[in-house]
Amino acid sequence: MPEIFVWPDEVSIPLVDETNLLEMAVEAGVAIAHLCGGRARCSTCRVRVIDGLNVLSDRTEQEAAMAAKLDFPDEIRLACQTEANGSVRFWRLVLDRVDVEMASQLGEGHYVGPVGREVEAAVMFTDVAGFTTISESLPAYDVVHILNRFFARAGAAIQSQGGRVDNYMGDGLLAVFGINNEADPELAAVKAGLEVLEAAADMNEYVSMIYGHPFKVRVGISLGEVIFGLMGDESSARETVVGDVVNTASRLESANKTMGTSMLVT
Repeated sequence: MPEIFVWPDEVSIPLVDETNLLEMAVEAGVAIAHLCGGRARCSTCRVRVIDGLNVLSDRTEQEAAMAAKLDFPDEIRLACQTEANGSVRFWRLVLDRVDVEMASQLGEGHYVGPVGREVEAAVMFTDVAGFTTISESLPAYDVVHILNRFFARAGAAIQSQGGRVDNYMGDGLLAVFGINNEADPELAAVKAGLEVLEAAADMNEYVSMIYGHPFKVRVGISLGEVIFGLMGDESSARETVVGDVVNTASRLESANKTMGTSMLVT
């Protein structure tokens, strides 16, 4: 007999009646959250389908709207809007009060953005070499002016190749390419990296002439799977990427110091 298996509760539910996953789970005693009462007005009943995605009903209009709003991948479903005609295994994602509060904020629009998905992307780290010396010898206004002048050029180069600046970190920046499944993200990142180096060369002439300091940057680029999603608390949440690829790009940027290079790619 087909069954619905719920993780992490390890509860098996015989598939007898044609009803939605939420109702079946509740009747079986599974503590699955559903703050809106199963009307697709929140995302607290969302589950990750481990097996059996092909035997589930299509998204309803209400679920499709929520999925689009929160950028759900195919395997994330609202249990209240999903029926099954065969065996399914799923993991309920909202497990405690903290999860409920965060999921509720997502559904109410306090957070606007993707809740999390894996994507192949190219990550670029860029850092100004020896900027501590510049920052310690110049007034604060000039330090900020130099950085913003460079960031404007670097940001334009990144955007021209279809990338996006993910974050600014002191005198460095993190950029990502391919987050929306664009073709050849690694090629776009390398082209942008070369343009950033050209911008740095122009900045070197400018900074050397006006302030008497050299201006050079280091670039590290890595390609692979990243996790992209909306991260942070409600007041400061933003879309960003995490994963080994991000760490690798950072290490490549730093490795330029010992290699005597300006850009390293892997």
